[in-house]
Amino acid sequence: MLVQGPKITDNPMVVHILSNSRSLYSTRRLFEEAFKRGHKVKVYPPINLSIFIDRSLTQVYFQKQLLSKPDIIIPRLGQKKPNYTLAVLRQFEMMGVATLNGSQAMGRSRDKLRALQILAQNNIGVPRTFFLDSLSDIEIAMEMVGGAPLIIKLPEGSQGMGVMLAETIPSARSILETLLNQGMHVLVQEFIAESRGSDIRVIILGGKMLAAMRRISVSNDFRSNVHRGGSAEKVNLSIEATRTAQLAARTLGLQFAGVDVIESRRGPLILEVNPSPGLEGIETASGVNVAAAVIAYLEKLRRLQTARDSVGF
Repeated sequence: MLVQGPKITDNPMVVHILSNSRSLYSTRRLFEEAFKRGHKVKVYPPINLSIFIDRSLTQVYFQKQLLSKPDIIIPRLGQKKPNYTLAVLRQFEMMGVATLNGSQAMGRSRDKLRALQILAQNNIGVPRTFFLDSLSDIEIAMEMVGGAPLIIKLPEGSQGMGVMLAETIPSARSILETLLNQGMHVLVQEFIAESRGSDIRVIILGGKMLAAMRRISVSNDFRSNVHRGGSAEKVNLSIEATRTAQLAARTLGLQFAGVDVIESRRGPLILEVNPSPGLEGIETASGVNVAAAVIAYLEKLRRLQTARDSVGF
């Protein structure tokens, strides 16, 4: 059943949040803010949705029940069955449903290698990266990124999982040999020593910077992810870093993104662009109500769409 909150907006929307759990902080906050504004909100785990396709017919089912067409989809797609969840999102798009981030943009961003390729092609700074699938390329990979220490990443993964620091060439070689012998392909990336175990998470919404925080790793871990015990603090971004983050989100086609920026001697570099950024750390550190801003942005999109439809565009 859809739940409707106090009627504050004059044009309530039916909002479906695609998330594996309503209890997750980010999902709960988006639900709360949409509910406060009077929108009808429902959370659906995308892996529990089914799709039906026929000539000129696309439908989505949940527990054998046909879902009515919502006005807006907010995708909060995690790492569980990524190809399936993207297929569900595409199905809603084929039904003409507006989404906070489109399936194509989310697919680009969730693939770390593809995202880096697109950013680099568009002259956006990224760490030097070597992608390999062959044991014979280990030596050149380590050489091209500047030697040890270096970062080893699996193309899939989030919240710091699948990311390793190799302090020496022998340890890097051992890790790479183990991963490649298991049939994995690997990203080898330069280690930016001057970052001192910190990076900056920038929230971009509608092409503009909404909030930013500096994430600092715990003493025995080079990864700065808050989910891994790192701390976060409010930060004032430089103009260059702000523009780089905005350009990264726009280049990947994302309306809403968490852009991870690292400071280097070469200027700001993009580590990763997350199409479903967590809200807990950024809201706490920055004091910005990110969830409310997202809902207000979706309301604006809906008004613009309604205006276009009324004049026949």
